[in-house]
Amino acid sequence: MTVTQPSPVLPDEAVLSHGDDEIELIPPDSLTAELTGRYTFLPVNGAAFVMQVMHPVIGDIVGKYSVFQTDPLGRAVRSIDSVLRWVYGGTEAIEEGKRLRRMHQPLQMRNADGRHISALNPEAYQWVIATAFPTSCSAAPLILGREFTPAERAEVFRDNRRIAKIVQVPMKGYPETIEEFGPYYDDMVENTLIAHPVALTLVDQMQSAPRLDGSVPPALRRAANAVARAASVPVQKLNYLTTVGVMEPRIREILGLSWSNAEQRELERIHSVIRVTYRVLPERLTYFPLAYHARRHHAAIQAMKKREGAGAAYHVSGPH
Repeated sequence: MTVTQPSPVLPDEAVLSHGDDEIELIPPDSLTAELTGRYTFLPVNGAAFVMQVMHPVIGDIVGKYSVFQTDPLGRAVRSIDSVLRWVYGGTEAIEEGKRLRRMHQPLQMRNADGRHISALNPEAYQWVIATAFPTSCSAAPLILGREFTPAERAEVFRDNRRIAKIVQVPMKGYPETIEEFGPYYDDMVENTLIAHPVALTLVDQMQSAPRLDGSVPPALRRAANAVARAASVPVQKLNYLTTVGVMEPRIREILGLSWSNAEQRELERIHSVIRVTYRVLPERLTYFPLAYHARRHHAAIQAMKKREGAGAAYHVSGPH
Protein backbone atom coordinates (compact mmCIF):
# COMPACT_ATOMS: atom_id res chain seq x y z
CA MET A 1 0.00 0.00 0.00
CA THR A 2 1.33 3.41 -0.96
CA VAL A 3 1.07 6.02 1.76
CA THR A 4 0.61 9.59 0.52
CA GLN A 5 2.51 12.03 2.65
CA PRO A 6 0.72 15.31 3.44
CA SER A 7 2.03 18.31 1.55
CA PRO A 8 4.05 20.69 3.71
CA VAL A 9 2.32 23.90 4.69
CA LEU A 10 4.20 26.71 2.97
CA PRO A 11 4.62 30.22 4.37
CA ASP A 12 2.31 32.88 2.95
CA GLU A 13 5.01 34.46 0.80
CA ALA A 14 5.35 31.17 -1.09
CA VAL A 15 1.61 30.76 -1.64
CA LEU A 16 0.14 34.25 -1.99
CA SER A 17 0.65 36.23 -5.20
CA HIS A 18 -0.44 39.74 -4.20
CA GLY A 19 -0.07 42.03 -1.22
CA ASP A 20 -3.12 43.78 0.20
CA ASP A 21 -2.01 47.07 -1.36
CA GLU A 22 -2.14 45.53 -4.86
CA ILE A 23 -5.78 44.49 -4.56
CA GLU A 24 -8.76 46.60 -5.62
CA LEU A 25 -12.19 45.70 -4.30
CA ILE A 26 -15.25 45.42 -6.53
CA PRO A 27 -17.13 48.77 -6.59
CA PRO A 28 -20.53 48.36 -4.92
CA ASP A 29 -22.23 50.29 -7.75
CA SER A 30 -20.66 48.19 -10.52
CA LEU A 31 -22.47 45.94 -12.96
CA THR A 32 -20.63 42.99 -11.38
CA ALA A 33 -22.14 43.87 -8.00
CA GLU A 34 -25.58 44.28 -9.57
CA LEU A 35 -25.57 40.85 -11.19
CA THR A 36 -23.50 38.44 -9.09
CA GLY A 37 -25.75 38.44 -6.03
CA ARG A 38 -28.95 37.55 -7.86
CA TYR A 39 -30.33 34.09 -7.15
CA THR A 40 -30.82 33.59 -10.89
CA PHE A 41 -27.11 34.14 -11.52
CA LEU A 42 -26.35 30.75 -9.91
CA PRO A 43 -26.70 28.70 -13.13
CA VAL A 44 -24.24 31.07 -14.82
CA ASN A 45 -21.75 30.17 -12.11
CA GLY A 46 -22.61 26.53 -12.83
CA ALA A 47 -21.65 26.96 -16.47
CA ALA A 48 -18.34 28.49 -15.42
CA PHE A 49 -17.69 25.60 -13.02
CA VAL A 50 -18.29 23.01 -15.75
CA MET A 51 -15.85 24.86 -18.00
CA GLN A 52 -13.32 24.97 -15.17
CA VAL A 53 -13.26 21.21 -14.66
CA MET A 54 -12.83 20.70 -18.41
CA HIS A 55 -9.24 21.78 -17.75
CA PRO A 56 -7.45 18.45 -17.12
CA VAL A 57 -5.63 19.64 -14.00
CA ILE A 58 -8.73 21.12 -12.38
CA GLY A 59 -10.85 18.13 -13.38
CA ASP A 60 -8.37 15.67 -11.86
CA ILE A 61 -7.96 17.66 -8.63
CA VAL A 62 -11.73 18.14 -8.22
CA GLY A 63 -12.33 14.47 -9.00
CA LYS A 64 -9.92 13.39 -6.27
CA TYR A 65 -10.61 15.91 -3.52
CA SER A 66 -14.02 17.57 -4.01
CA VAL A 67 -17.19 16.41 -2.22
CA PHE A 68 -19.38 17.51 -5.15
CA GLN A 69 -20.74 13.95 -5.52
CA THR A 70 -21.23 13.10 -1.84
CA ASP A 71 -22.41 16.53 -0.67
CA PRO A 72 -23.45 18.51 -3.78
CA LEU A 73 -25.72 20.91 -1.92
CA GLY A 74 -23.14 21.68 0.75
CA ARG A 75 -20.43 22.22 -1.86
CA ALA A 76 -22.68 24.55 -3.85
CA VAL A 77 -23.57 26.61 -0.76
CA ARG A 78 -19.93 26.95 0.29
CA SER A 79 -18.89 27.92 -3.24
CA ILE A 80 -21.48 30.68 -3.56
CA ASP A 81 -20.60 31.87 -0.04
CA SER A 82 -17.04 32.36 -1.26
CA VAL A 83 -18.03 34.13 -4.49
CA LEU A 84 -20.34 36.49 -2.60
CA ARG A 85 -17.51 37.44 -0.25
CA TRP A 86 -15.26 38.31 -3.20
CA VAL A 87 -17.82 40.80 -4.50
CA TYR A 88 -19.66 42.06 -1.41
CA GLY A 89 -17.37 41.28 1.51
CA GLY A 90 -15.36 44.51 1.62
CA THR A 91 -11.98 43.84 3.20
CA GLU A 92 -13.23 40.32 4.03
CA ALA A 93 -12.85 39.64 0.29
CA ILE A 94 -9.08 39.93 0.66
CA GLU A 95 -9.02 37.50 3.58
CA GLU A 96 -11.26 35.07 1.71
CA GLY A 97 -8.87 35.15 -1.24
CA LYS A 98 -5.96 34.29 1.04
CA ARG A 99 -7.96 31.50 2.67
CA LEU A 100 -8.77 29.96 -0.72
CA ARG A 101 -5.17 30.05 -1.82
CA ARG A 102 -3.98 28.39 1.39
CA MET A 103 -6.82 25.83 1.22
CA HIS A 104 -5.80 24.75 -2.28
CA GLN A 105 -2.07 24.50 -1.53
CA PRO A 106 -2.20 20.90 -0.19
CA LEU A 107 -4.30 19.66 -3.12
CA GLN A 108 -1.64 17.82 -5.10
CA MET A 109 -1.54 14.42 -6.76
CA ARG A 110 -0.18 12.35 -9.61
CA ASN A 111 -2.46 12.12 -12.61
CA ALA A 112 -3.11 9.06 -14.79
CA ASP A 113 0.14 9.75 -16.67
CA GLY A 114 2.14 9.82 -13.44
CA ARG A 115 2.72 13.57 -13.66
CA HIS A 116 2.61 15.61 -10.48
CA ILE A 117 -0.16 18.22 -10.60
CA SER A 118 -1.31 20.86 -8.16
CA ALA A 119 -4.44 22.95 -7.62
CA LEU A 120 -2.12 25.98 -7.61
CA ASN A 121 -0.88 25.29 -11.13
CA PRO A 122 -0.82 28.88 -12.48
CA GLU A 123 -2.51 28.13 -15.82
CA ALA A 124 -5.27 26.12 -14.15
CA TYR A 125 -5.77 28.61 -11.32
CA GLN A 126 -6.07 31.43 -13.86
CA TRP A 127 -8.63 29.51 -15.90
CA VAL A 128 -10.92 29.19 -12.86
CA ILE A 129 -11.43 32.96 -12.78
CA ALA A 130 -11.18 33.50 -16.53
CA THR A 131 -14.31 31.40 -17.15
CA ALA A 132 -16.46 34.02 -15.41
CA PHE A 133 -15.98 36.58 -18.18
CA PRO A 134 -17.31 34.66 -21.22
CA THR A 135 -20.16 33.10 -19.25
CA SER A 136 -21.24 36.50 -17.90
CA CYS A 137 -21.20 37.98 -21.39
CA SER A 138 -23.17 35.05 -22.83
CA ALA A 139 -25.70 35.31 -20.02
CA ALA A 140 -26.32 39.05 -20.42
CA PRO A 141 -29.24 38.69 -22.87
CA LEU A 142 -30.92 36.31 -20.43
CA ILE A 143 -30.28 38.31 -17.26
CA LEU A 144 -30.65 41.84 -18.69
CA GLY A 145 -32.65 41.18 -21.84
CA ARG A 146 -29.85 42.59 -24.01
CA GLU A 147 -26.15 42.26 -24.76
CA PHE A 148 -23.59 44.15 -22.71
CA THR A 149 -22.58 47.44 -24.26
CA PRO A 150 -18.86 47.81 -25.09
CA ALA A 151 -18.44 49.93 -21.95
CA GLU A 152 -20.17 47.27 -19.83
CA ARG A 153 -17.99 44.51 -21.29
CA ALA A 154 -14.93 46.57 -20.41
CA GLU A 155 -16.25 47.08 -16.87
CA VAL A 156 -16.99 43.38 -16.37
CA PHE A 157 -13.54 42.45 -17.68
CA ARG A 158 -11.93 45.03 -15.38
CA ASP A 159 -13.72 43.47 -12.43
CA ASN A 160 -12.72 40.00 -13.59
CA ARG A 161 -9.08 41.03 -13.25
CA ARG A 162 -9.82 42.56 -9.85
CA ILE A 163 -11.35 39.29 -8.66
CA ALA A 164 -8.34 37.41 -10.02
CA LYS A 165 -6.10 39.44 -7.72
CA ILE A 166 -8.55 39.11 -4.82
CA VAL A 167 -8.27 35.31 -5.00
CA GLN A 168 -4.49 35.49 -5.45
CA VAL A 169 -4.29 34.40 -9.10
CA PRO A 170 -0.75 34.82 -10.50
CA MET A 171 -1.23 37.46 -13.19
CA LYS A 172 1.74 36.62 -15.44
CA GLY A 173 0.16 35.50 -18.70
CA TYR A 174 -3.36 36.49 -17.66
CA PRO A 175 -5.01 38.64 -20.37
CA GLU A 176 -4.65 42.34 -19.66
CA THR A 177 -7.26 43.50 -22.18
CA ILE A 178 -10.39 42.16 -23.84
CA GLU A 179 -8.42 42.06 -27.09
CA GLU A 180 -5.90 39.73 -25.43
CA PHE A 181 -8.64 37.63 -23.86
CA GLY A 182 -9.96 36.38 -27.22
CA PRO A 183 -6.79 34.55 -28.33
CA TYR A 184 -6.20 33.31 -24.76
CA TYR A 185 -9.69 31.85 -24.60
CA ASP A 186 -9.51 30.33 -28.10
CA ASP A 187 -6.23 28.62 -27.26
CA MET A 188 -7.70 27.11 -24.09
CA VAL A 189 -10.79 25.84 -25.91
CA GLU A 190 -8.90 24.43 -28.88
CA ASN A 191 -5.80 23.02 -27.19
CA THR A 192 -6.48 22.36 -23.49
CA LEU A 193 -10.11 21.70 -22.57
CA ILE A 194 -11.42 18.13 -22.67
CA ALA A 195 -14.63 16.25 -21.94
CA HIS A 196 -13.36 15.45 -18.47
CA PRO A 197 -15.41 12.82 -16.59
CA VAL A 198 -15.96 15.30 -13.76
CA ALA A 199 -17.48 17.83 -16.18
CA LEU A 200 -19.80 15.18 -17.62
CA THR A 201 -20.81 14.11 -14.11
CA LEU A 202 -21.65 17.71 -13.22
CA VAL A 203 -23.88 18.03 -16.28
CA ASP A 204 -25.61 14.77 -15.36
CA GLN A 205 -26.15 16.05 -11.80
CA MET A 206 -28.05 19.02 -13.17
CA GLN A 207 -30.65 16.69 -14.64
CA SER A 208 -31.24 14.66 -11.48
CA ALA A 209 -32.64 15.59 -8.08
CA PRO A 210 -29.99 16.60 -5.55
CA ARG A 211 -29.10 14.07 -2.87
CA LEU A 212 -29.17 15.57 0.61
CA ASP A 213 -27.42 12.68 2.36
CA GLY A 214 -24.51 14.84 3.48
CA SER A 215 -26.67 17.78 4.52
CA VAL A 216 -29.36 16.32 6.81
CA PRO A 217 -29.40 13.89 9.78
CA PRO A 218 -29.67 10.18 8.82
CA ALA A 219 -33.19 9.87 10.24
CA LEU A 220 -34.48 12.59 7.90
CA ARG A 221 -32.64 11.63 4.71
CA ARG A 222 -35.34 9.52 3.09
CA ALA A 223 -38.05 12.14 3.56
CA ALA A 224 -35.72 15.01 2.65
CA ASN A 225 -34.65 13.33 -0.59
CA ALA A 226 -38.29 12.67 -1.52
CA VAL A 227 -39.15 16.33 -1.00
CA ALA A 228 -36.05 17.38 -2.96
CA ARG A 229 -37.07 15.22 -5.91
CA ALA A 230 -40.52 16.80 -6.08
CA ALA A 231 -39.42 20.38 -5.48
CA SER A 232 -36.37 20.42 -7.72
CA VAL A 233 -37.98 19.79 -11.12
CA PRO A 234 -38.42 23.45 -12.19
CA VAL A 235 -35.09 24.40 -10.62
CA GLN A 236 -33.34 21.56 -12.47
CA LYS A 237 -34.80 22.72 -15.77
CA LEU A 238 -33.69 26.31 -15.19
CA ASN A 239 -30.25 25.19 -14.02
CA TYR A 240 -29.63 22.80 -16.91
CA LEU A 241 -30.97 25.04 -19.67
CA THR A 242 -29.10 28.10 -18.41
CA THR A 243 -25.85 26.22 -17.82
CA VAL A 244 -25.79 24.60 -21.24
CA GLY A 245 -27.38 27.58 -22.99
CA VAL A 246 -24.69 30.08 -22.01
CA MET A 247 -21.93 27.74 -23.20
CA GLU A 248 -20.67 28.55 -26.64
CA PRO A 249 -21.10 25.84 -29.32
CA ARG A 250 -17.45 24.75 -29.16
CA ILE A 251 -17.76 23.97 -25.45
CA ARG A 252 -20.96 22.00 -25.98
CA GLU A 253 -19.31 20.12 -28.84
CA ILE A 254 -16.38 19.05 -26.65
CA LEU A 255 -18.83 17.76 -24.03
CA GLY A 256 -21.02 16.06 -26.64
CA LEU A 257 -24.07 18.12 -25.66
CA SER A 258 -26.83 18.88 -28.12
CA TRP A 259 -28.70 22.18 -28.17
CA SER A 260 -31.90 22.71 -30.14
CA ASN A 261 -33.81 25.77 -31.24
CA ALA A 262 -36.66 24.59 -29.03
CA GLU A 263 -34.37 24.54 -25.99
CA GLN A 264 -33.11 28.02 -26.84
CA ARG A 265 -36.68 29.34 -27.10
CA GLU A 266 -37.63 27.72 -23.79
CA LEU A 267 -34.56 29.18 -22.11
CA GLU A 268 -35.39 32.67 -23.38
CA ARG A 269 -39.03 32.30 -22.37
CA ILE A 270 -38.12 31.27 -18.80
CA HIS A 271 -35.73 34.17 -18.37
CA SER A 272 -38.16 36.69 -19.85
CA VAL A 273 -40.55 35.72 -17.04
CA ILE A 274 -37.74 35.98 -14.49
CA ARG A 275 -36.82 39.48 -15.71
CA VAL A 276 -40.41 40.66 -15.25
CA THR A 277 -40.46 39.08 -11.79
CA TYR A 278 -37.25 40.86 -10.83
CA ARG A 279 -38.79 44.21 -11.78
CA VAL A 280 -41.78 43.57 -9.51
CA LEU A 281 -40.35 41.79 -6.47
CA PRO A 282 -38.40 43.66 -3.78
CA GLU A 283 -34.64 43.15 -3.81
CA ARG A 284 -34.82 41.34 -0.47
CA LEU A 285 -36.46 38.41 -2.29
CA THR A 286 -34.23 38.37 -5.36
CA TYR A 287 -30.70 38.77 -3.95
CA PHE A 288 -28.65 36.65 -1.59
CA PRO A 289 -28.68 38.23 1.90
CA LEU A 290 -25.06 39.43 1.83
CA ALA A 291 -25.58 41.01 -1.60
CA TYR A 292 -28.87 42.61 -0.56
CA HIS A 293 -27.44 44.17 2.61
CA ALA A 294 -24.26 45.32 0.85
CA ARG A 295 -26.33 47.05 -1.82
CA ARG A 296 -28.63 48.64 0.79
CA HIS A 297 -25.59 49.81 2.78
CA HIS A 298 -24.12 51.45 -0.32
CA ALA A 299 -27.47 53.09 -1.19
CA ALA A 300 -27.75 54.47 2.35
CA ILE A 301 -24.24 55.96 2.21
CA GLN A 302 -24.99 57.56 -1.17
CA ALA A 303 -28.21 59.07 0.22
CA MET A 304 -26.25 60.53 3.14
CA LYS A 305 -23.74 62.10 0.76
CA LYS A 306 -26.56 63.61 -1.25
CA ARG A 307 -28.12 65.14 1.88
CA GLU A 308 -24.69 66.35 2.95
CA GLY A 309 -24.37 68.40 -0.22
CA ALA A 310 -27.92 69.73 -0.11
CA GLY A 311 -27.35 72.28 2.66
CA ALA A 312 -24.91 73.63 5.19
CA ALA A 313 -24.57 72.34 8.72
CA TYR A 314 -23.91 75.83 10.07
CA HIS A 315 -24.92 79.36 9.08
CA VAL A 316 -21.86 81.53 8.81
CA SER A 317 -22.64 85.16 7.94
CA GLY A 318 -19.13 86.29 7.17
CA PRO A 319 -15.51 86.32 8.25
CA HIS A 320 -14.82 86.61 11.98
